[in-house]
Amino acid sequence: MKADIDYSEYWERCWNEEDAEALEKWLEGWNHAGSEEIEYFKAQSVRTICDAACGFGAHTLAFASNGFDVAAFDVSPKAVELTRAGLARFGYGDMPVQVASLTDTGYDDEAFDAVTAYAVFDHLTEADAGCALTEMLRIVKPGGFVLLSFDTPEEDDFSAPHKVLSDGSMVYGSESEREGMIFRPFDDAKVLTLTAGHSVTRKWRSRKGDLIVLLQK
Repeated sequence: MKADIDYSEYWERCWNEEDAEALEKWLEGWNHAGSEEIEYFKAQSVRTICDAACGFGAHTLAFASNGFDVAAFDVSPKAVELTRAGLARFGYGDMPVQVASLTDTGYDDEAFDAVTAYAVFDHLTEADAGCALTEMLRIVKPGGFVLLSFDTPEEDDFSAPHKVLSDGSMVYGSESEREGMIFRPFDDAKVLTLTAGHSVTRKWRSRKGDLIVLLQK
């Protein structure tokens, strides 16, 4: 399903502005990194994972280096390029990474044991977040997992120049370095609305304080 908004322009600009060498050095900390979800997925015999909106591939590398069979995608071609380069540097160049949208991934039905989407649903409009969750559930197997993480809003998220859409999404204007970015912070009520009718098996906070919600199909 086509998204309401074209998100690729903003994110392509962002990733093109990043220092590729610095990002690759940052990736070193994700190689063989541990996390609560990694241990949980191992305990649940998860083998195949799709890292949705992978960015520069930090979580993709963490999963790959912990023995999972990973595929990844991002709406930004530059992000895909960075992820491929980073994975290859650490010996995982055979992991498939593609350009795709959260609302139209192109994967087959029930292709993965788990799908992860880190800090991305809060950068979608309400309608697109609902469509994206439907797509994540489509590509995960029955009994499989969809992991969503949500950023903790900070003061400058609200003080940066922006306009507010009818669904409460903030769109940053030309006066801001975030020009064109969508941000729709999630609180408990919004999480409940997004996940209504789905089985939430776990909720916890990451090491940096982000809310993580795990759904089971």
